[in-house]
Amino acid sequence: MLENASASLASGIGGIKIKVGQPDWKTDIARLEKVREHLGDDVPLMVDANQQWDRPTAMRLGRIFEQFNLVWIEEPLDAYDAEGHAHLARSLDTAIATGEMLASVGEHLRLIEVDAVDIIQPDAPRIGGFTQFLRLAPLAEQKNLQLAPHFAMEIHLHLAATYPHGAWVEHFDWLDPLFNEHLQIRDGRMHLSARPGLGFTLSEQAHAWTVATAEFGR
Repeated sequence: MLENASASLASGIGGIKIKVGQPDWKTDIARLEKVREHLGDDVPLMVDANQQWDRPTAMRLGRIFEQFNLVWIEEPLDAYDAEGHAHLARSLDTAIATGEMLASVGEHLRLIEVDAVDIIQPDAPRIGGFTQFLRLAPLAEQKNLQLAPHFAMEIHLHLAATYPHGAWVEHFDWLDPLFNEHLQIRDGRMHLSARPGLGFTLSEQAHAWTVATAEFGR
């Protein structure tokens, strides 16, 4: 884990996110201690619980995690527990991030309305594409929320670049074989290309991995 973190930073990535939510919560703390010690105090560090905790556990560990100066705690609770996330957001100094599992603008609006999130994480393909994402973004902007879209970085880089309040974009190097072009990452920033459209074309490897096709609209 420490070697991977170092390699990611060396490649130009601007922050490290690790998974938490182990059956034994002491394992999470031990891992975080090692990672923060390894990275130092200045490297942005986030954790992702993937909905593994109940409300008491999330509160208890959230308070313990304060010492690690995290950028955010992601999905500490069930994705649809807006009230529980709101209570955490009010009670903890660390920002609460969630939203990647939600499937509509309306479901994200529920989080926004009850102040359940500090950093909202919509997934454009999951909520209906560019149009729906651009409906959601002004609602988040009105609450001065930060934005950290989920997955599909080739799409979300463009959407994040339009957002006026701090945006993060996840990086998944295992998507690289799908495309002939690759994202340019330097000094902790992803750089938009001048290529047409999204700036990516599918590789021969992507075609080789395709197991089924379908046509629509005729």
